[in-house]
Amino acid sequence: MADTKVPKDYYEKGSTQVTEVSAVTLKKLAQRRNLTGSSERLVLVLVGLPGRGKSFIARKLQSFLTWRGNECKVFNVGKYRRQVQKEAELAEAEEANDLRQKVGACDADFFDSKNPKAQQMRQRSAELAMKDMLAWLDYEKPIEETMKGLTTVEQIAAKASIVSSRIAIFDATNSTVERRKWVLEEATSPEKRAGKKTGCVFVESICDDEELLEENFAFKVKNSPDFANMTQEEAIADLRKRVRKYEEAYETIDDDTQSYIKIFNLSSKLLVNHIYGRMAKVIVPCLMSWNIGARPIYLIRAGETIGSAHEEDPTKPRKITRGDKLGPRGKHFREALEKFMTEEGEGFSKKSEDALRMAFAPRHGRETGTSISGLADYEISDAENADLKVPFNIHIMSSTMPRAVETASWQSLPFNIDELPNLNPLDKGDYSGMELEEVKDVDPEWYSMLEKDPFATRFPGGECYADLIHRLETCIIDMEQQVNMTCVVSHVSTLQVLMAYFRRTPIKECTSIEVPMHTVIKYTPVTGGGWTESMHKVCNPEELDTTNHNVVLVQTQQVNTPIWGDHLKSANNSPGSSPHGSVRNVIGACLSGTFDSTN
Repeated sequence: MADTKVPKDYYEKGSTQVTEVSAVTLKKLAQRRNLTGSSERLVLVLVGLPGRGKSFIARKLQSFLTWRGNECKVFNVGKYRRQVQKEAELAEAEEANDLRQKVGACDADFFDSKNPKAQQMRQRSAELAMKDMLAWLDYEKPIEETMKGLTTVEQIAAKASIVSSRIAIFDATNSTVERRKWVLEEATSPEKRAGKKTGCVFVESICDDEELLEENFAFKVKNSPDFANMTQEEAIADLRKRVRKYEEAYETIDDDTQSYIKIFNLSSKLLVNHIYGRMAKVIVPCLMSWNIGARPIYLIRAGETIGSAHEEDPTKPRKITRGDKLGPRGKHFREALEKFMTEEGEGFSKKSEDALRMAFAPRHGRETGTSISGLADYEISDAENADLKVPFNIHIMSSTMPRAVETASWQSLPFNIDELPNLNPLDKGDYSGMELEEVKDVDPEWYSMLEKDPFATRFPGGECYADLIHRLETCIIDMEQQVNMTCVVSHVSTLQVLMAYFRRTPIKECTSIEVPMHTVIKYTPVTGGGWTESMHKVCNPEELDTTNHNVVLVQTQQVNTPIWGDHLKSANNSPGSSPHGSVRNVIGACLSGTFDSTN
């Protein structure tokens, strides 16, 4: 009789038999092995009907991947199509007669699969975009240009960064199997692209949520040149007709031999197939996190410690440690910050409640009067009114530094603080706690490298700014996925890297971003995928009465900036100076003796 006794640890440990190579496993893993190889070039091919958020996804992907240090560029076939259409119309009419002709606008009939002339023009547009995309992917900066003027030590570091992964985003409907096969052949064929290994991932956006589609359509007709010189009603009607034309020939991705990601209703669900490559895996959590909510994100520099506000002799700063807690000025800032965040939270909650009431009001409105004139009062029952209440909630993220946790600890706002070591300041390694001048005396050669490249020069035994990106990646995803307000309390170095993401500042220039004390930096999402920034100074600790600790909220100073703009530069950066400014101006606050308490 066979021994059927089950080992006691079977359900806890499973089998202890060593895994062996077999034909079955080799066969099953063959596709995975082929797709896991490292490629210096990657093409993300967007797929989907018009108005499904493809360009939104493209902009968000470009912003995130560029922030990570990759080279990323979007190739929108629609731009090429409008240029081809414009040239065709000019050739026929010799002169553009109206605005639509000048911008190459195309109406719905242009997208009819039964229109052979338009079909040829659409293919021509895709070919032009593909040609430019491949040329960009294959461009390599001459090594002589990269090495010019560098020392031997600097050349070693430069060689390691010459080969950077390039990611192209091919933004078009790519709505048929035939078109996608063509893209795959042009981008990855070993015969056509010998020695230029390129990966290809399809990203299909599927949306059947009518409310989302209405918003997407409204945004598209308002911003796309295709609808220039048209009324809102005319544009929406034309777009709906265009969508119907595409739907007649649309084929969803169902070839499971390909690498693809399907996004349903702007990330409510994801379907992932054969996503094994290093870069392909990076974008999956991003696609899951992005949403179109109006929630604000607040970045806050931790309050001052006793060490950084040494009152006995300001000319001789005392040695400080990362364990220092808030001093009187830091506590004053915390109290003012608590008042500010309370006002912000109540305002955000009120706006959300008003929006819900507007959405539900028509069902309860009187039959007389109009909502436009404001004469009709909408009746909402107590039970319905309670349902429309939006809770005041803040997701608080803080470094593990005591001064940061204290800054985020508010008595009247009992929210949990998510303490994350990822938000800790730059690690100076062997030079932790040293003055900048001391570092220069100890290691002049390393200091010279720091002056030339403050972003990529790593502290011995510590970190460089480039390292911060990797540990802040999960924090960015966490912030992006929130639907409520998010408050991040951290330090100069980490906040500089985070601000570069929201501003879309070239990441290597993040060391020149100023992070003011006693100020809340607020980022609010805008339609289309970007963020707008405003700064709010909440108190003047210099006027603190340390005997009474009276906290008066300073009138908010708001400075709006362009969505993709970095307007903060060092005041001492004069025209013609180094793009990074002097080391003292730009990274002095991060690398000086007060680094551990204020950054």
